[in-house]
Amino acid sequence: MEEFKQLEIYLFPIVMLLAIGMNNWKREERTQGDRIFGFLPFLIICMMGSDVTYHALQLYVHRFTVLYAGYLVYCFFLTAVPYAWLLYVNGKLSVRHNRRWTAAVCHVMTGTAIAVVLLTVIIPWRLSTEGWGVHAVSYSLNHGSLPAKLVSIAMYLMGLILTATAYPKEVTKEGQKETRYLLEAGVFSLVGGMVQSFAESWRTGGPFVALAVLFIYLNAQNRQITTDGLTGLNNRREFDAHLQRKIELCPEHEWGLLMIDVDDFKRINDELGHAVGDEALWHTADILRGVFGKDPVFLARYGGDEFAVLGDWFGQEQIEEAIARIQEGIDRFNKEGQLPLQLSMSIGYAFWHEAGRRGENLIQQADERMYEEKQKKKRMRA
Repeated sequence: MEEFKQLEIYLFPIVMLLAIGMNNWKREERTQGDRIFGFLPFLIICMMGSDVTYHALQLYVHRFTVLYAGYLVYCFFLTAVPYAWLLYVNGKLSVRHNRRWTAAVCHVMTGTAIAVVLLTVIIPWRLSTEGWGVHAVSYSLNHGSLPAKLVSIAMYLMGLILTATAYPKEVTKEGQKETRYLLEAGVFSLVGGMVQSFAESWRTGGPFVALAVLFIYLNAQNRQITTDGLTGLNNRREFDAHLQRKIELCPEHEWGLLMIDVDDFKRINDELGHAVGDEALWHTADILRGVFGKDPVFLARYGGDEFAVLGDWFGQEQIEEAIARIQEGIDRFNKEGQLPLQLSMSIGYAFWHEAGRRGENLIQQADERMYEEKQKKKRMRA
């Protein structure tokens, strides 16, 4: 039977979304986008469930009030899911982009969605109360949701536009990667909504947006494996993997490594508390992100208060320029006074060929130079 065929189509996406939703339910979310993503799977489940229920009612129930109630629920979730998706996209982008017009777009889409839902509510009700024939009322229930479908497509499209305009303005590789994921997931949602709007029997709306959620979820899980939770940089595991790839792919080319250590970090923790110490580490990572921006470098938290930067530097002049840029970033940060201390870092470097083309020698040489710099600062203060 038709309703069971629909249920078969939706069964796997519903189970998958339940697993994602339950896994995210108890997580401590930090941004508006993360909070919306927490309940988005349940909204999609409700949309698919209301779709199956409404079409089952059309087959077996002929009372207008029951059909009308099912129709209202279906139209509500039909617009609620793309609206939540638009809010999610805006929430993720607003973390790195302070653009007032994106919030204004969301407010306009809110009003549009409400107006369209009201329109889809009023049409069948007016037909029934004005004594129109049964066929007219049935037609309005079957096709009155078209405005809701069109505004759903518009919201998916608006999410794509917001993401596409944000992508060129991303200043870090991490930001570019996350925005690209949003773009790719947004295409899934838009295509699914468009196909079901014009070929309703295909039932692509729910499954395609479920695929978009799965895509975002898997990338977030992968990011947790390779990313340091405090600073957002690559973690030690990813650094080791990247270094090995670099060695295998560029054995003959020259390149270099910077090892960076926060000065007096133990004293910061002991005297100002671990919360200030965590802030110092986060701001150190942010300084490095701001300094190197879109440069082809690899940033990582090596461990504790130590950071690593891999880049294609092939001479003393280039590596000294990179170190000078870091120091300028530190000076700018200290002038802003965001921490109750003056942030200071010791930096060491090493070159691939100078280290005998051995990864362990490369790290050791950079670490030794960093330690020499740290000792030099201590002697100067004494």
